[in-house]
Amino acid sequence: MSKSEINKGLLFNQDHFNLLIKLYKSSFLDYNGIEDIYKTITETAVKGLKIIRASYWEIEGEDLVCKDLYDATAKTHTIEKKLIAEYLPVYFQALKDGIAIVADDVNSNFYIRELKENYITPLGIKNMLDIPIRKDGKLIGVFCCEHNKENGVWTETDLAFARVLCDILNLMIEQGKRRELEKELLETERKISLITENSSDGFVVIENKKVTFASSSYYKLLGYSENEVLNFTIEDVFNNIHKDDLNKTKDFIYENLGLKNKYFKYQFRLKGKSKKYFWREDSACVIYDDNGNYTKYLIISRDISAIKLAEEKATKLVALSKNLNAKLANFTHIVSHNIRSNTSNISMLIDLIEDTDEYAEKKEYFQLLKQNNNKLSETISHLNETIDLQFTSKKRKTEINVKKEIASILETYKNDIKTNNISVEVTVAADLILNTIPTYFESIVSNLISNAIKYKSLHKKPFIKIKALKEKRKTVIFVEDNGIGIDLMKNKDKIFGMYKTFHNNSDAVGLGLFMIKNKIEVLGGTISLESKLGKGTIFKIIL
Repeated sequence: MSKSEINKGLLFNQDHFNLLIKLYKSSFLDYNGIEDIYKTITETAVKGLKIIRASYWEIEGEDLVCKDLYDATAKTHTIEKKLIAEYLPVYFQALKDGIAIVADDVNSNFYIRELKENYITPLGIKNMLDIPIRKDGKLIGVFCCEHNKENGVWTETDLAFARVLCDILNLMIEQGKRRELEKELLETERKISLITENSSDGFVVIENKKVTFASSSYYKLLGYSENEVLNFTIEDVFNNIHKDDLNKTKDFIYENLGLKNKYFKYQFRLKGKSKKYFWREDSACVIYDDNGNYTKYLIISRDISAIKLAEEKATKLVALSKNLNAKLANFTHIVSHNIRSNTSNISMLIDLIEDTDEYAEKKEYFQLLKQNNNKLSETISHLNETIDLQFTSKKRKTEINVKKEIASILETYKNDIKTNNISVEVTVAADLILNTIPTYFESIVSNLISNAIKYKSLHKKPFIKIKALKEKRKTVIFVEDNGIGIDLMKNKDKIFGMYKTFHNNSDAVGLGLFMIKNKIEVLGGTISLESKLGKGTIFKIIL
């Protein structure tokens, strides 16, 4: 059998074989991009079919958009205007139905009559071969071959060659899309890696209630190794949440999951490997399936311990400022009242002295004037002492032996204790050490002992009991007496007020307990008391 006879029995001729083999041997990497592939296919079609034009179009929305058109006469690649489906219903329906439009004579083909006036005739096209390209049963594009040959006929070989070109084009487009997607994924992974590896925030992915991914910053945040974190379940995470935050955190998470919320944020304390708790803020992004079940739970976790500490300090400062403002308002009111009262008396006495000529009367007024002046000086002295207390609160603290310090204070009251036959009992460990301002500590204890002596009962043998001990890293001091006591029902809200007195002692000024409380608060402590009239008083100080 001769070569010409063999070729007659084959579907493709030798030129077709050579062109197709060349395409088959190439891959996407041999081209500079998808546009290069379009150009190669259209040029191959023109060469193999010996036609003047070949083009590739893609469906975008409802219309056909030209991706490349090669004109053999001009040897140029151009882009035609898109073909709008609304104006070409018959042509588009044929393509959607998968009909290959084989038009030996464009004037007699039913499917392309809508193209004749604005496309076929102006370009001088005589023969057309349009092959629809489909994927998963859906039209995705069309490959067009056009010629100007009179009485031209499209052979089975032409049709087969064009179909194979369409298949190759489709494969290369898919390969190109995969390559582009891979590049995008690699770039996305690179960016994610840069973010996760260089961010102090931790990144976590939970799937099926198990940690499947965690960034190195997350390991550092918790202090665990990668293997330890990747073996975590959601219950392991919950078990490390602070007991005071656990229920509200779980309730908040499950409430948001129940509502199918994609994004939510919450704060809680979490225990790391060191067993220390730190404040953490989790920003969650949740992906749900069609049934509403979450498939991925992505977390960006941030250590906010420093922020929480700052907030706590700010809250304390606000509370302190409010407290100081209230004290200042109260203090200003009291002092201004006392000063105004004294100065009014002094002015009145001066007027009386000026109005009388009697020496004895002047002398009497003058004595009263001296008394009011002394009271004014005393008020100003109290003012200075209180202000000094607030502005010298940064004195350095030093360690004192509590038992020795109390013994030293009691020594100064030795004569008063003996004269009044007072029983003193001190219960303090010999090694109890307190870090405090010694002068403040001495003033506090001294004032309480002085009050116990001053307000002793006249109807029973008096006693003073002093006890000090450590409780949860704090020093607790009790000073108890069996004196006349205080009516707390009547005086509860003014016990530690300025110039408040509760008995008829002529030498009572009403500053002792006020100054004691202020000094204790400067030391960061608290004072409280229990008292009953005729029974005595117990003061409790916590430093």
